[in-house]
This record gives sequence, structure tokens and C-alpha cells, in this order.
Amino acid sequence: MKIIIILASLLLTTLAYSEHHGEKEVLSPNVAVVKAGYDAFAIGDMEAWAAVQSDDVVWDIPVGLPYSGSYTGTEAIKQGVIGPISEMWPEFKVEPIHFYESGNVVFVHGKMTAEGLDTETVHMVTVKDGKYSRFQPFDDSAAMMKAAKK
Repeated sequence: MKIIIILASLLLTTLAYSEHHGEKEVLSPNVAVVKAGYDAFAIGDMEAWAAVQSDDVVWDIPVGLPYSGSYTGTEAIKQGVIGPISEMWPEFKVEPIHFYESGNVVFVHGKMTAEGLDTETVHMVTVKDGKYSRFQPFDDSAAMMKAAKK
């Protein structure tokens, strides 16, 4: 009996160790599309970023940021959200730490950095028909505004 317990413990430890140290996990279709959007944004490929957004995607930006409000469509988002971000926080980056999925909603725990900015965030992305249909960030607006270039 002791041998069975020891072998079971070793097997579980090996499985936990191998998963923890970078073996690629298979992403669900929803997480894969959300990740593709973050990857495209990270390298500044706005065509690839737009390709994963639905035509009528809605971004709801919370109060506390100068561009708060609701934006529909990629052009409105580029002009109303992404443009101001690049002006206010040069070298702005958002790096996903982990993706959590619940139905067609993917929550992204991420790290945001720029000059004077180093904070974590959670974003909520609703996926419909393989594209972003809604995006809502829960950012630390106080930290962001403190680091903003006026």
C-alpha cells in the first residue's frame, strides 16, 4: 500500500511540475481569439487587431479616464481610445498574465506598463462568432492618470 501511495504521489508531482513549467496548453477558441487581439496590439499590428474585432464591437471604458465612454466599431476605438492611450502613455504595454474563461466571456489578468506606470488590470472580453463583441477594462485609473503625459 505504501508503494502505491508513493507512486501516486510521484506521478502527481511529475504532472504538476511539467504543467507548471511551460508545456503548451491547448487554448479554447475563445481564449485563442482574445490572445490574438492582445498579441496584435503588443506588436502594433492594428490590421490583425481589427481582424479579431466584430464590425459592431463595443468598448466600454470606465469613468476616471479622459476617454471614458462607449465606443462602437474599430475606427471609433482607434481614434477615441487607442490614440489617446499612445499620446498619454508613450511605450504603453499590456501583457496578459493569465486568461480565465466563463462561457463566451474571457477575463484577462494583465500587467500594464509605461513610463511611470506599473500596475495590474483585469479586462473582460465577450466573444461572439469568433470575434470580440464587447470589451470592458477594469483598470487602475488613478495610477494611470498619475503616470499620464499631459
